[in-house]
Amino acid sequence: MSAVILNGQELADKIKSDLAKKIFTLNKKPGLAVVLVGDNEASVSYIKRKEKACLEVGINFHKYLCPDNISEKELAELIEFLNKDIDVDGILLQLPLPKGFETQAIIDLISKDKDVDGFFSSGASEQVTPPTIAAIMELLKYTNEDLTSKKTLVIANSDIYTAKLDKYLSVFGIASVSRDSKIPDNCADYDIVIIALGQPNSLQKEMIKKEAIIIDVGINKLNGQIVGDADDSVKEVAAFVSPVPGGVGPLTVACLLKNVLEINLKLN
Repeated sequence: MSAVILNGQELADKIKSDLAKKIFTLNKKPGLAVVLVGDNEASVSYIKRKEKACLEVGINFHKYLCPDNISEKELAELIEFLNKDIDVDGILLQLPLPKGFETQAIIDLISKDKDVDGFFSSGASEQVTPPTIAAIMELLKYTNEDLTSKKTLVIANSDIYTAKLDKYLSVFGIASVSRDSKIPDNCADYDIVIIALGQPNSLQKEMIKKEAIIIDVGINKLNGQIVGDADDSVKEVAAFVSPVPGGVGPLTVACLLKNVLEINLKLN
């Protein structure tokens, strides 16, 4: 039996439809400012998707494209300007930054009240749920499975998108989450595998438990195609798989827009 495909695009479309209806009734439309440093091809593509999604739901989109030789002082001044801009409810610093920038220090310059990504060192998790984590949560809920006490593994070579995941997974009754920066030898011991390695097709069917839930956060380009970290073969073994594209990606954008509206309602 093939795995059930967790349709993130379908969930994202529903969230955006609900957002559009709510935003239509507002006197002051929400505003999202996105700051891009450099011309990273993937980052440019992500920003275009966010701009399109904002247009679809009625969020004003403010785009700031900075050269990769911008100084940290100039970048700090831009962020401070956006912190004070009453037309901007949410600020997003597109990652990764070019080499040489102190990423966390720059993120922490964003006002906690406007941090739509929830990457702030402390306090931000009280404001919004980080969009990638929110997307993972939505997909897990979509399984309609009892996740209580499920053995869970997060495989990620950077924890910036998943650092606060343990706290949020506890609402499902998942008390313990293991982490690894590579696929461990005992990967098949886990009921839920969340993978964000950035290594195309690295998770193979023989590495996972029968009827596991696989949430694929990886986005890679391989032979001109967008693929995830999980190989197609895992669908032959797993109970549920989030696809790439069409899984975590579009749902993350929708959850980002949801955060922008939530912040708008708090600020206004």
